[in-house]
Amino acid sequence: MIAVLPAHDGVSLVLPISLLLGGLVLIAAEFFLPTLVLGFLGAAVSFTGIYLSAAAGGDVCLGFLAAFVALLGLEFLAFRRILPRTGMGRSMTNATANAGAAVPTAETFAPFVGKTAVATTVLAPSGTIEVEGRLLEAFSLDGFVERGVAVTITEAGAGRVTVRRVR
Repeated sequence: MIAVLPAHDGVSLVLPISLLLGGLVLIAAEFFLPTLVLGFLGAAVSFTGIYLSAAAGGDVCLGFLAAFVALLGLEFLAFRRILPRTGMGRSMTNATANAGAAVPTAETFAPFVGKTAVATTVLAPSGTIEVEGRLLEAFSLDGFVERGVAVTITEAGAGRVTVRRVR
């Protein structure tokens, strides 16, 4: 394709087009290898191609600049919107499938209120309890509770439950 590009006013556009496209490839590589160096190098190479296209005239230079902006926008759109939806994009990002809240709400623990549990760690005054096969973060109203002691869940809070020793 490059071999059939016509010269504009006797100036070959092969080198400016190659530099423009090569710079865009380096900028695209910056999305995969975030080093800042590739992005700046790609911009410099692309702008060199745009500068060299000015020898063919101002209208050609404006065309190159418009093409650069349009292709850069498409690159950005592809890498920010489309790539994260692909398997490769998901493997490159730190996206999780957790759609829930980081801290469970009190309503999550409400069914456990009034039930008896066992302290799986020392509650001093907080630790972990096991109720119905599930581990929960707990806060003891009685202060220090040894491991293995039975406790009753008295209240459900955000992210944890409140317990008292079984008497």
